Amino acid sequence: MNTAWMEIILNLQKKYNKANELQDVTKQMADCLQRNDLYAFELYLEMRTEIMLELDNLQYIQEELIRKLSEKEEALVKSVLTLDMEASFLENQDFRRMNEIYCKIKRSVESTIQFDKAISLKIGGNDSFYRNKEE
Repeated sequence: MNTAWMEIILNLQKKYNKANELQDVTKQMADCLQRNDLYAFELYLEMRTEIMLELDNLQYIQEELIRKLSEKEEALVKSVLTLDMEASFLENQDFRRMNEIYCKIKRSVESTIQFDKAISLKIGGNDSFYRNKEE
């Protein structure tokens, strides 16, 4: 097993854990709005901001890890991390694992966006970011 690839896999796993944490906190924020508990909402908002900063840092680390690879490996890893389908056809077990985690992260983020959309529409109403995107 390539140690550089293992570092990327470990970083991806950390990103997946943070993405799930972000999803959970965003869901809690939506629940707070349903209960009209603005105090708890603000606390979760602060937590969410910290998690997002941690995710940004993990993304930066991932980019640095990928940049250290050879040109060929870099291109391979980048393609594995952009495949929208689960790439079970990949022969390399490390690449398959990277893609599996990437797909899990993507699903978690998509779910988080749905909670975020509900929050934004409730708070922003007609001025919501999502309302303006639909027009």
